[in-house]
Amino acid sequence: MKAIEILVKEHDSILKMIEITTILLNKEDKTTINIEHVEKVIDFIKNFADKYHHLKEEDILFLEMEKHGMSREFGPIAMMLHEHNEGRNYIRLAVEGIERFKQGDISAFAQIKENLMAYCILLTNHIAKENNILYPMSEQILPANVLSAMSDDFEKSNTNTFENEYYDKYLKLIEEFSNIYLN
Repeated sequence: MKAIEILVKEHDSILKMIEITTILLNKEDKTTINIEHVEKVIDFIKNFADKYHHLKEEDILFLEMEKHGMSREFGPIAMMLHEHNEGRNYIRLAVEGIERFKQGDISAFAQIKENLMAYCILLTNHIAKENNILYPMSEQILPANVLSAMSDDFEKSNTNTFENEYYDKYLKLIEEFSNIYLN
């Protein structure tokens, strides 16, 4: 599979979890919301979306694009980096809300929902920009040998995760939650 195809496929998984998260957080009866599921969503975001996916972009794709003439300080790469950091901040605030919620502060659910929903909106728009603008741009400016090496790096990074958690934990979690929330 090509590097950009791998990233787009990961986007599909992230978008599926965004859809699940939206359904999970918008249940009419807030008392039936499974906070453990919310914590698993956060774990997915922190690890699958941020650690496995965003770091491929930040440490490999963006770096190569920069080597081939794109600025990291201005333009599309700068915007994507800014949005990655904005997303991390939403998740940090949601985690703070979860801690308060678990200590009995039911009002903290509003903080959890507000920040996770903001994350979902941000990432949905972010993914559209990457899929439709940044990724096609990268395929135009990066030489074939660089794209090929990136493909190999991305494949290896996905298959060499601790206890194969990329596949055995996170992709299976999407499947499990899809069966609960999307059926």
